[in-house]
Amino acid sequence: MSSMLWSLVPLAAMAVSASSATDPLALSFHRKAVRRFVLSNNLPLSQLVPAEVVDLGLMHPARGPQPARCDLAGGVLTVGAGDSTLWVGGVQPFATYQLDLRAVTTTAPAEVAVDLATIDLSARVQVVARYGVERDGLLLRLVKEGQVVREEPLSAQPAPPPPCLLSVQLAGCSVSAFATHDGVTTYLGHTADAKTFADVLDLRDRKLCSTMSFGVATRLPAGASLVLGGASSFLSAGVGQADIRMITQRDGSPYWDAGRLWFTFSARGLNIADSCQGVLSLDPSVFDPRFEGIILYDRGDGKLRNDYSSHVFYDDAAKEWRSFCCLFSRPDRGPSGMATGRSPRDPRRGISVLRETVFTGVPGQHEDPCVVYDAQAAKWRLLTCRLEGMRAMMFESDAWDGPYKLVAGPVERNSTGCLIQTFGDRRYVFSGSSDDAIHTYSYPDLKPLGDLRLDLPPWVPRGNARVWPNLFPLPPGGPARYGALMMDRPNFPGVKGPNWSYGALYYYEAFVDDLFDHPYEFAP
Repeated sequence: MSSMLWSLVPLAAMAVSASSATDPLALSFHRKAVRRFVLSNNLPLSQLVPAEVVDLGLMHPARGPQPARCDLAGGVLTVGAGDSTLWVGGVQPFATYQLDLRAVTTTAPAEVAVDLATIDLSARVQVVARYGVERDGLLLRLVKEGQVVREEPLSAQPAPPPPCLLSVQLAGCSVSAFATHDGVTTYLGHTADAKTFADVLDLRDRKLCSTMSFGVATRLPAGASLVLGGASSFLSAGVGQADIRMITQRDGSPYWDAGRLWFTFSARGLNIADSCQGVLSLDPSVFDPRFEGIILYDRGDGKLRNDYSSHVFYDDAAKEWRSFCCLFSRPDRGPSGMATGRSPRDPRRGISVLRETVFTGVPGQHEDPCVVYDAQAAKWRLLTCRLEGMRAMMFESDAWDGPYKLVAGPVERNSTGCLIQTFGDRRYVFSGSSDDAIHTYSYPDLKPLGDLRLDLPPWVPRGNARVWPNLFPLPPGGPARYGALMMDRPNFPGVKGPNWSYGALYYYEAFVDDLFDHPYEFAP
C-alpha cells in the first residue's frame, strides 16, 4: 500500500489543459493494462497430435536401435519398451520444444527426452527426464559421431512428475528447461554461460541445423510405458518480454498496418545471450499484444545470431528494411556493441533473417540504439546509451550506417532504452534510468527538461527502474492521443545468480482535455 501511495502522490491536482496537450512533461500517463507471457502467445512450427494422426509410421516414424511399440487410442499415444525416437518436426535454433507427458509407468530406470538429432541419430542434443531411479533427474546429454561426449545434470530438481508439460527453450548452443503443472510454469534449469555446447553442436550453424530433427526419445525397460498427450515446437515470446521499441518509418513515425502498431522486443530466456529479437503488434485502442515472429541476423559466416534490442525501420527512399541492433549473441560484443541489418523483405511476421554488418561508426561500446532521419537538419541522428557509465549520447551522420560524429552527451544521469519521439511540433529524447524516473531531454542537444509523470510506474521505489520509455503519439479519433508500452524488470522465479529474464508489458495512456484539438504529429 505504501508503494502505491508513493506512486500516486506526484499526480495530485494535476489537470492537462489543451494548451499543454503536446508537452510530454505536462501529461499524466495512466496505467491501463499489464501482461507477461510465459511460454505463451506462441507461433506453431511442428506438432504431433495423437487424435489427428492417421498413419503414425508415415507421419511420425520411429528411429533407433530398438523401436518401441506405439498405440494410438483415446487421443493419446502410448509408447512401450524400447530405445527409439519418434520424429516430430524440424529444428529451429531459437524455438521452444514441448512434450505433453501424461504418465510414465516403470519399476526400473526409464528415460524420456526432448531430442534434437540428425536423421541418423549420430549427433544429438537431448534434455533427458529420468524416472524410476533413486533420484529422478533432468540431464543434458550431447552425442557426437554416435558417442556420448557430455552428460551432466541440468537441474538440481527432480524430473517433473507427469502429468505436465516439459518445455525446452533452445538458444542455438544453450537450453533452458521448464515444467508446467495445472497451467503454472516453473523453472527447472538452464545451461550456464560457461557450459554452452557450441564446441560440440552449435545449432546456430545453418547447415548443421538444417539436417536436424526434433523428436521424442524414449529408453524404456520391459514393462514400462509412456503416455504422451502430444509434442510440439513453436516460436515463443519467452518467459519475459523487454526492450520494447516501436517499428517506424525512417523519420521515426509509427509504421501502421491494419490499424495496428508494431514493436520489436526481446523474447527473453534466462541469460543475456539466450534471448532473441521478437516482434509484436498492438491495437492501441485496446490491449491485445500479439506475438508476430522473430528476427535473426546473418553475418555471412553460416550462423544465425540472436542479436536484439533492435530499432527496425522501413526506409521508403531506399525501399529497404533496416535496423540497428545490439550484439548480444555469443561470443563477443564487437567494437561498438552494435550492428546494422538490412533486408528487402518485410521482417515483421514469422521468421526473418537480416544481413548483419558489425557497426564501427562510433567510438566505445553502446546499447539501445534509436535512429531517425531528421529532414530539417538533413542528417541521420543516432541516440545510444554508452556502456561506460550508462549515459545517453547523440550522434549524427550523412549516411544511416555512419560513420557518426558526436552531437551531445553523455548526459549526467543513468540511461536505458533511449528514445527520440515527437510531441506536437517538437522532438524530445526520453530515457529510462536507475533513478526511479524516466528522464526527458531536449533534442538534439540533450539538455535535461524534467521527468515523465506516471501514476503506477513499472517499478517499485528503490527497485529496478531501468525500463525503456516507449512513448508514442496516436491519431485523433481513438480513446487516447498518447500511449506508452513499457516493461518491468523482475526476473523469472527460481533462477539464482545473475540473469536477465524480465519482464512484463505495461500499457499506458495519457489524458488530454480534447482529443481533436491539435493535428496528429505525423503525416497519415
